[in-house]
Amino acid sequence: MTHMVPNNQITLLQNGEAYFPALEAALNRAMQEIFLETYIFEDDSTGRRIAEVLRRAALRGVKTHLLIDGFGSLGLPKTMLDDLEAAGVLVLKFRPKTSPWTLRRRRLRRLHRKVVVVDRTIAFVGGINIIDNIRTLHLWENYVTPSA
Repeated sequence: MTHMVPNNQITLLQNGEAYFPALEAALNRAMQEIFLETYIFEDDSTGRRIAEVLRRAALRGVKTHLLIDGFGSLGLPKTMLDDLEAAGVLVLKFRPKTSPWTLRRRRLRRLHRKVVVVDRTIAFVGGINIIDNIRTLHLWENYVTPSA
């Protein structure tokens, strides 16, 4: 049975156009701590924008934690991660070693969570990675559209 806690609310954010501005605003308002877990953190305009918000939060004294997947965020440049760490962001990679030559079943275990918690008062949960919405849609369309 679900127990409702008074004075809480849920807002449905259906796409990146709604999600990223709300996420960015919450991160900018953070006073104590940020926990961000995502499968894909891409080096595109959205990824760079969120990385900059995380960097600024850490510089103003917010305990900032970023957990990314080693495979899903494989293309994230080391320089971006180094900049985040230099600002004080604790960056961790789940299963950082990826090898196409390893066929062990445990290799398929990945971090697919998309969770953000800000100051233990705001949480974002769902299926949106840190990646440009248009690019994600474009990749999906390429995947499901048969070749002519």
